[in-house]
Amino acid sequence: MNSRFRLLIATALAGGLLTAGCAQSANPENDVTPSASGGGSEPSFQPLPVPTTLPSTAGIPTPGKDEVVVTGTVEMVGVEGGCKALRDNGNKLYELKGGDAGVLAVGARVTVRGKIRTDLMTICQIGPVLEVISSQRA
Repeated sequence: MNSRFRLLIATALAGGLLTAGCAQSANPENDVTPSASGGGSEPSFQPLPVPTTLPSTAGIPTPGKDEVVVTGTVEMVGVEGGCKALRDNGNKLYELKGGDAGVLAVGARVTVRGKIRTDLMTICQIGPVLEVISSQRA
């Protein structure tokens, strides 16, 4: 055989071996194939546990429940470009969600009926989220 032919065969065999080596699992700990002997060192597939309870619905407002009435002054808090909030008489700050923009103008003293939304997170994170059901000037 000439040397070029031998080099070609050697290259093809080396490429085949490399390809076969790459076909093996990159991380044998994640291999889900049981070993042929049944007792080898390869881990076997373990199913994920099935939850026995449903997720809690605590904190999700139900219509007609969890309503609050808050009286205070509307403010624009300078977080992330500004967030509309209601500061009550006890200096507690609520982040307002929704409502009539004409009534909830910055500086206005208002009374808001709404729901505290513990199931929401916002960019502002300045206080509890108060979802406005109705609002009026105080």
